[in-house]
Formats: sequence, C-alpha cells, structure tokens
Amino acid sequence: MVQDLERSLREELVKCMKILHSKGLISGLGGNASARLSREGVILITPSGKFKGDLTPDDICKIDIEGRVLEGCIRPSIESPLHTAIYKSNPHVNAIIHSHSPFTTGLALAGKKIEPVNYEAAVIFKEVPILEFRTPGSKELGELVAQNIKNRRAVILQNHGVVAVGSTPLEALSIIESLEEVSIMIFVASHFGEVKLIPKDRI
Repeated sequence: MVQDLERSLREELVKCMKILHSKGLISGLGGNASARLSREGVILITPSGKFKGDLTPDDICKIDIEGRVLEGCIRPSIESPLHTAIYKSNPHVNAIIHSHSPFTTGLALAGKKIEPVNYEAAVIFKEVPILEFRTPGSKELGELVAQNIKNRRAVILQNHGVVAVGSTPLEALSIIESLEEVSIMIFVASHFGEVKLIPKDRI
C-alpha cells in the first residue's frame, strides 16, 4: 500500500513538471516540486540538473525532513531547504511546487500585486505577498517562505518565481496555473487601459 502511494506520487510529480514545462512556467532545468509521505516521514522531490520535461518516476529523489538523501538520486533539488522548511512549519501541507511563472514574476518585478480581477482571484488569492529576494537554495529563503505561506496557497518570490502549496502535487499545480492566468489578465488590462476590479461588496 505504501509502495503504491509512493509510486503514485512519483508519477504525479513527473506529470506536474511536464505540464509546467509544456506551458512555459519553468525552463528545462528550472523549478522543482515535492510531495510528503507523512507516515513515513519522508519527502519525494525532483532532482537537480536534470531536464524537467523528460523526468521519470525513478528520477525522483527521496529525502528526510532534514534534507538528507535516503534513496539513490544524483542530487536532490537545490531548493530542498525551501521544501523542508515549509513542511516543518506547515503540517497541513503535503505538496509544494516552485515555478518560474513569467507573467506572475514579471508583475512582481514591476511592483504590481495580484488583484481581484476575477472571482477566482478574489476568493483564492486574497493576498499573495511578494517576498524580498533571498539567495536561491539558501536557508534564509526557506525560512522566509515558510513563515509567509502559512494560511495561504501561494507566495511570489521577488526576482525568482512562485511557490504554491497543496494537499497533492496536482492541487499545488492548479494554484500555479490559476495565479499565472490572473497575472496575464492583469498584464493585458494594464497594457490596454485601466484594470477593472470586482467591487468589494460583490466578493
């Protein structure tokens, strides 16, 4: 049963990375994803330095909550400290995806926040903070994200991308996709004119 769950999660992580790559939300070597096997106290995480659009379930690394490699993998993601910090601080989170979503990241670079341009944004993304830049792969970045993602679905990393959480990898992926969709709407509206928001009394 445990082996079946682990295999299923490995396959789901691979599927998510292929979707992210095909939609231009990560580059071939960018982004990362993980899933937690709570009862076993282990984390499945994508590897570093491998083309993300062509991963297989056997490429997924297995680490413990401290980031130590438990099973054969060349090198787990450089962002392992980010993932482990979130899992330590947020027991309800069982999946994490970090993307390099170009429109969402681009809006953050311009200092524009996510706003309620549609009902989904108003309900799911009431507040998506833009966090100050920290060095990728650093303990400081992990701690900053872990502190700020509590009771939220996603945060935006200045000059870096997006981190989303969920109960499954596909749920976290859905948050990434929805956030990018909203960001594209805001970008297009800003380009052509005024961004019209949903009235507060209609939310």
